[in-house]
Amino acid sequence: MKTEPVVLRHYLREEVQEEISKFCRGRWVALEARPTHGKRIFYRYFDEKPLTINEPADVKKIINRFINKSIRTIYGTINIYNRILSREDLEKVENISRATPSIDVDGNLEEIDLTIEAVKTILEGLHRHGVEKSLYLVWSGRGVHIHLNEKAISESYWRPNPVKTAHTIVEYILKQVRSRLSEIAAKSKSYVKRLKIENIIDVQRVFTSPLSIHRELDIVAVTIDPDEIENFSLEWTELDRFRYWREWDRYIEGELDGLVEKAMKEVRVESITRTVIGEELREDESPEVGLASQPLPIGRFQVMALMQAARYYVLGGDVEQAKSFGLNRAIFYAWAKKRGVGQRKPLSKPLPSGEQKISELEEVVGDEVVYRVPGGWYTIGGQEQTPRDFDRQIVQRFGGQKTFQKYWEAALRYIQRFPLET
Repeated sequence: MKTEPVVLRHYLREEVQEEISKFCRGRWVALEARPTHGKRIFYRYFDEKPLTINEPADVKKIINRFINKSIRTIYGTINIYNRILSREDLEKVENISRATPSIDVDGNLEEIDLTIEAVKTILEGLHRHGVEKSLYLVWSGRGVHIHLNEKAISESYWRPNPVKTAHTIVEYILKQVRSRLSEIAAKSKSYVKRLKIENIIDVQRVFTSPLSIHRELDIVAVTIDPDEIENFSLEWTELDRFRYWREWDRYIEGELDGLVEKAMKEVRVESITRTVIGEELREDESPEVGLASQPLPIGRFQVMALMQAARYYVLGGDVEQAKSFGLNRAIFYAWAKKRGVGQRKPLSKPLPSGEQKISELEEVVGDEVVYRVPGGWYTIGGQEQTPRDFDRQIVQRFGGQKTFQKYWEAALRYIQRFPLET
């Protein structure tokens, strides 16, 4: 299926190419096509090389290369890399130079006033910490992404792990305004989708590029001046006559340093939590931060998942991937024990019969070979193990997030007693 004429016309506009290239420069790019049989389709490589956009002309090239794939949306990773020439470059934490601190205010078009109120509350919290110029808003389709300009943070704060730095900043700000945001979220009564404010920082995160077309709606992801959020209208997002803020990439060098200092003092870096406010779920879908349940018996499977997640975190420093890896290894060892398998080796045959196999990358973690979906989570038997799965199957088994945090910290202390090569 060819890319629609209206989409082609949009991406061939000079201003669109300019803004997309400014955002995507240094980021790993993802393209999303129209879904097939209800399944979302992404493209992240061309000729085995990661997709990149570093200058305006690259937008036209990339659209032409995938012209028969019905491309809709262009994304850029949260991470900004020193170089992106091969798959291996994307696996190295030390190759990440910065990450974009971002908060997602996700709502619905019926309650856009609540979305704007939540955004204004977060902006007020940022202003109280001296953040005035180095931030911008992007309309995400049904809500707003609040991005802090990573260039406004001095180089020294990005080491040793840029994703941790971004995560810490966002956690701190959300905790500062959590009470007021909870009040706003409680007003959301929509049966379609209730308001949710979330720390969306993880190493696999991608953001819709400014001026990209939404994956489902025929609207543009326009940039919004924070000072103009009260005046925002959905008319600004209309194709062919969209309105956007051209100075979204402005920043003041070092403007966010004071905020980073406070965040690092008050937020535990090893915390596995990620703040989510609003969008109450049914009891059978309750992995969100702060929810707890009656503890169930903890068995070998849960302990294995915990220890393997902690091991990965010590080695790689990414909480979300640690959850995926921990659950993946627990499943593998449960399978191996049941079948009397004594040595570590990758599981090559599907566990559940009839599952469709996912395209996978082979990865070495410590002394183990595991498989991961490109740009996604670890997988076994054709099934991804997501952080949400870990929350449901492991965190809740320990009695909820608050109780689990104690076990998590104890596991980290234990793992850190051993050399990294172990």
